[in-house]
Amino acid sequence: MFYFAIYSFAGWCGEVVFATVRHGKFVNRGMLHGAYCPIYGFGLITVIVCLTPIKDSWLLLFAGSAVLTTVLEFITGFVLDKLFGRRWWDYSDKKFNIGGYICPQFTVVWGLACLLIMKVVQPAIAFAVGLIWKPLGIAALCLFYAAIITDVILTFPEVKKLRNEIRLIDDLEKQLTAVSDAIGSDLSDKTAQAVEFTKEHRITAKEMQKRADMFKAKLETASDSVKQRNSERLSELKGNASNAGRSLQHALTSLTKSCQNLKQSINVFTRHSVT
Repeated sequence: MFYFAIYSFAGWCGEVVFATVRHGKFVNRGMLHGAYCPIYGFGLITVIVCLTPIKDSWLLLFAGSAVLTTVLEFITGFVLDKLFGRRWWDYSDKKFNIGGYICPQFTVVWGLACLLIMKVVQPAIAFAVGLIWKPLGIAALCLFYAAIITDVILTFPEVKKLRNEIRLIDDLEKQLTAVSDAIGSDLSDKTAQAVEFTKEHRITAKEMQKRADMFKAKLETASDSVKQRNSERLSELKGNASNAGRSLQHALTSLTKSCQNLKQSINVFTRHSVT
């Protein structure tokens, strides 16, 4: 239940960021009034449950994620279109799309995104959820599910027809929308600032190549310097080893001569003693 809430909110945030980068302004892309996209919650829970057994294989995980999320996207898009007469996404301008509900470009995107989630994000979220104080977690979940259930009910066309007759419905919609707009506007502003900062400090391809060449030259210079120092050190070690060898040879020769002299002295002493 925590995962559904977290991924629903995270998916909504992702949609806000994507829309801000694309359109330059805040756009509430959610199908509901609140700050959540249930399709992301359902989709990622399905991915986690179905693909955990093959998460150790990168290839199988990517392929399974791409296929599973694409099927879910098609079914969800089709049902929402028929149920509400509205499309929350439309890939009609993409090549090889099917009914505007799915397209191969986003199939790849979802596959890669699920790889990241299964390998990095989900383990971190699982750890964080385990740290939540249980009473606080239960209270937060109750608030979240109360809000989303109310939001779903208010979204149905039959209920929308009553908004002018029942003031409470209109007030609830406005409150939910106000909360999501406040969160989304703040997130959108920060995204726009980040995009603007990136543009102001953007490095052209030529500059990047120039910096890469300079870095490469520095590496080569450092490498040559290290090679030269190693070569000099090796020559020095060889010279020291050669000198040590000659000294040892000289010492062994002197020792041999000393032993011979000692042997001669012992022989002379022995002859004199016998005489």
